Amino acid sequence: MNPNRLLVVDDEPDISAYVADVAEGLGFDVVRANTTDQFWASYSEFVPSVVVLDLNMPQSDGVQLLRALAEKRCGAQIAIISGTDKRVVKTAERLGASHGLKMLGSLQKPVALRALRKILNKGLDETRGVTADELRHAIRDHQLVVHYQPKIDLKSEPHWNIAACEALVRWDHPQYGILSPETFIPVAEKSGLISPLTVCVLRLALEQIGRWDEQGLSLSVAVNIAQQCLNDLALPDAIEGLAKRYDVAPSRLILEITESGAMTDAALTMDILTRFRLKGFGLSLDDFGTGYSSLIQLHRMPFNEMKIDKSFVLEIGVSDEAEQIVRSIADLGHNLGLSLCAEGIECEEALSFVRSIGCETAQGYLVSKPVSPAELATFIQTPANNLELVGTSA
Repeated sequence: MNPNRLLVVDDEPDISAYVADVAEGLGFDVVRANTTDQFWASYSEFVPSVVVLDLNMPQSDGVQLLRALAEKRCGAQIAIISGTDKRVVKTAERLGASHGLKMLGSLQKPVALRALRKILNKGLDETRGVTADELRHAIRDHQLVVHYQPKIDLKSEPHWNIAACEALVRWDHPQYGILSPETFIPVAEKSGLISPLTVCVLRLALEQIGRWDEQGLSLSVAVNIAQQCLNDLALPDAIEGLAKRYDVAPSRLILEITESGAMTDAALTMDILTRFRLKGFGLSLDDFGTGYSSLIQLHRMPFNEMKIDKSFVLEIGVSDEAEQIVRSIADLGHNLGLSLCAEGIECEEALSFVRSIGCETAQGYLVSKPVSPAELATFIQTPANNLELVGTSA
């Protein structure tokens, strides 16, 4: 039996047919439903691994369906699709997660092909069910690779200089090919493999910095440090030792810590982060705006950069509320003496907005998707690296 089974429910037959065609092209078996009754008739027999759910059903709206799926302890990944207000859709997505459902994300009608493929591919990754033993072997056998997403300097117009990038791990699986981190990071976190995985990424990033130096490219690299790693008082010495081993100045390495991770044990985190800064490493507060930081604790933490979460940046040009949140975060960051990086830049309007409010750097698909080290070097060395060409090369 194909493990990739998608059930799409939408009262517009053209929409459900469109989703079905794309999903089948990606390898899903698909069942379509255009009414709530058809959905429930198919649900038990088909046992979907992914459900694409329209919020605006005439008989029973999507919120009721989410509640009913939660009561049935649905184990499928769920994506919401709707033409209603984006804030309503996002709230419904959060509601599903609060019920314990596995939410893949949401799609806005009319549904863009790229967005649909992205969310369905994420669902494919989730059904592959890699194990901790497989991941342990992957770390040991050098199956993990790192792609790099460039960060542009917004103060360097008319040409957008790239002096830094973010390291994003991928798994070159012998059976499935390249797997996104969403597939295996949860496995690493549950199995105690997150620390060796993080060390592996750090090592690969430090090696790559040396290779780029040989090519005449002086790049800093940001590496994500998982929350579970921040309970180890020996971590600053360990990473300093890795930097010395690869002859990389600590200032070339930026350690990204999520807002929620930084606040889990504030006293312990403050100890570790302060020692990182004393050793010369950069510290970036990642995904800011998605957690519940105490401003007092944030003020006490020795970060030098704040990254505005892409969930807000993607709404620029669509939601006035999102723009106000981004502006407020930028004001807060600058008032705390932090530089600002905007994530999720996918259109020129967003780029122009974050530049207008003083963000120093930006990254996102408008600039470039995460790419291999060789592709990044070619991208940087392209002579006409201006906004127009950057936008078309992503």
